[in-house]
Amino acid sequence: MVDTNKYPLPDGVADADLNRAQLAEALGVSEPTIDRFRKEGLPVVREGTNGQAYQFLLSECWAWVQEREAGRRAREARAQESVQQLRLQVLGGRLGDSEMALTPKERAELYAAEVNYNKLATDRGQLIPRDEVIELLDHVLSTVRSSVMGLPDRLSRDAGLTGRQAEQAVAVTDDLIGEIHRTLGAYIERMQERQAQGADVAEAAE
Repeated sequence: MVDTNKYPLPDGVADADLNRAQLAEALGVSEPTIDRFRKEGLPVVREGTNGQAYQFLLSECWAWVQEREAGRRAREARAQESVQQLRLQVLGGRLGDSEMALTPKERAELYAAEVNYNKLATDRGQLIPRDEVIELLDHVLSTVRSSVMGLPDRLSRDAGLTGRQAEQAVAVTDDLIGEIHRTLGAYIERMQERQAQGADVAEAAE
């Protein structure tokens, strides 16, 4: 049972019963993502059957997604805390200390060790420069976009789709491209944040 009081709908958004396509649009995800969420526990008002669409309550689904995201952030925070504690232990810090508990010299050693570790990992091919990854992702996305956008025409020509079927194919491909774009955009943002953090670490180590 999700807590809609803890994660209410944004102000001005009225609750409503939605079908699968409407919920996907409301949450800014693809319909296959809704299917995956449903398998992971997304609340369903009415199960879909032959001739009957799935029905979802927007407030419950919104709360479920927000709770899921909060859990993900909490897990990442715990993992990062474990990493920080291990780094401190390596330099002789005590469990429960933060970086600020170290002396300026110890912090400089910690940052320098991290910079050297990242440089070594890059030299070994374990880390890839951000710009190279972004360039590769741009190339892959352009290739996928070109292929997917041309898919409805190919299906109409080679598989004999009707006009209505071609329109449905266009809608599906548009949704797919949007999902890919959002996923890659979020990934690039995380990479940029990590690069900014790395720059701060490098500056502190100098």
